[in-house]
Amino acid sequence: MSKDADHITQELRRETLIGPKPKIRQWSLLKHAPLLVLALIIVADVWQMTDPDLWGHLRFGQMMLSSGRLVSHDPFSYSAFGDSWRDHEYLTEIIMAGLYNAAGVIGLKAWKLLCVAATILLLVRGLAETEASSRVQFNVLALAVTVLFPHMQFRPQLHTYALFALMLAVLAVDNYRGSGPVWLMIPVMALWSNLHGGFIIGLITLAAYAGAVALQDLFNHRDLTRAGKVGAIAAAATAATLLPPSGMNVWRAVLTTVGSPATFRIFADWQPLSSAMKAQWHYNHYGIAVYLCLLALWAVLALSVMLRPQGNDFPLLVIALVMSLAAIKAVRNVPLAAIACVIPAGRHVGKLMSEKTQSPSPDVIVPQPVQWLMAGIALLLLGKEIFTVRLLTDMEYPSAAVEFMKQQQLCGNVLGDFGWGGYLIWHLAPSSKVFVDSRYDMVYPARVFQDYLTFYLQKPGAEQVLKTYAHDFILIPPSAKAYDGLMRAPGWKLIYHDQESALFARAGSRAARLAGLPVKGNPPSAEYFQ
Repeated sequence: MSKDADHITQELRRETLIGPKPKIRQWSLLKHAPLLVLALIIVADVWQMTDPDLWGHLRFGQMMLSSGRLVSHDPFSYSAFGDSWRDHEYLTEIIMAGLYNAAGVIGLKAWKLLCVAATILLLVRGLAETEASSRVQFNVLALAVTVLFPHMQFRPQLHTYALFALMLAVLAVDNYRGSGPVWLMIPVMALWSNLHGGFIIGLITLAAYAGAVALQDLFNHRDLTRAGKVGAIAAAATAATLLPPSGMNVWRAVLTTVGSPATFRIFADWQPLSSAMKAQWHYNHYGIAVYLCLLALWAVLALSVMLRPQGNDFPLLVIALVMSLAAIKAVRNVPLAAIACVIPAGRHVGKLMSEKTQSPSPDVIVPQPVQWLMAGIALLLLGKEIFTVRLLTDMEYPSAAVEFMKQQQLCGNVLGDFGWGGYLIWHLAPSSKVFVDSRYDMVYPARVFQDYLTFYLQKPGAEQVLKTYAHDFILIPPSAKAYDGLMRAPGWKLIYHDQESALFARAGSRAARLAGLPVKGNPPSAEYFQ
């Protein structure tokens, strides 16, 4: 090849999306539109309702705080009592319980607001590396926030979202500048693995980034020194997740979850995106808007890359692609896909818009007084729920049935609805134990959960499940298939019922001999966490 041809080839490579790194001009939303960032944080934190797992997370954390040690064996169930408990969220549970013990619901809300704010601010930091105008950065971020807010619930996943955003901000610095503090991901992964099982996402991200950097350097005929460095950091970060106190337990819990057929077949969080969209359409047409915003974000990213591929961000695009495929596979990954697409979308849309406007300077989104007005409206409309001491429940719980049990001093082994497991532990433990709860992948043998499904769905063998275990009570919704089966089952008696729950006791027990059975209750019209 001639020198001229070789020179032309090198110039073309510089113009591709995996070319060398130019000097970065940082235009941060925190400088040009801080009040709009505040408004986005408030919008992202608007979801102020319980989660079915909240009750359990708090009780588990309180137990560890009161005992001063981590709990390795289950004390809450009778179907797996004493079995090994691989709690990959123990540190989050301790944090949640500590804040709740100190400040009640306000403490929980402060924790959630802090995690949400960290996620948004770290995305703002990553966007500052893209050289996009303030208008482009804000619009891309606002689209992502619309996807994120329903997922910002009182769950350990909040830590995964914040730490994932931190990782992407660091990788954005490394990608656009040619070097960055990627080593920071080693202690981050050590912490992350003790907060939530989503740490596996961080390891996948580091591996994808290292592989993409290697491909980039090979394409540009560079040595693999940088790729090797990132790969070594990824390996060290993986090793950091094996450190005590979690060690291999956290890996066993995660592998059990993703390896169980029931995970993807039954739980809504693990359904494919297409199934979730269909279910949402039948449940509430308006809810589909969140998924449409994700599709819009994908469309914006794809179109801008096609129209302006020269972004020098091949590794970040690979991460966005991996997370988007994960979201298509399981809807619980939707917020991760939105977070991963923000920075490359800002980069390519910014490049495209700068070509059209020929204006390299950051533009003012709206005048300062309007920013104040928008932030004020967000606080007035959304801040009411964020800063109150109450927390509305996310679904119907058997509050009246539980109160009946307490009034009548009824305790024992309760086969309850799976979604009520944490609620029953919170209100009835330790005097009563549950058959199964949301720790299905951390505590219970596969046969226990399968037996629960057999009974609840009234599959062949449902009667045998009633005989095999030492159930004292069964608490389920009247709409459940198991309700009709129990009404016909010998040896069981309905002792309490309302429109939300039905409580059965073994015939001949003290509970079944109470006067005036079955008692018809009247649950409250609105329920709050307590």
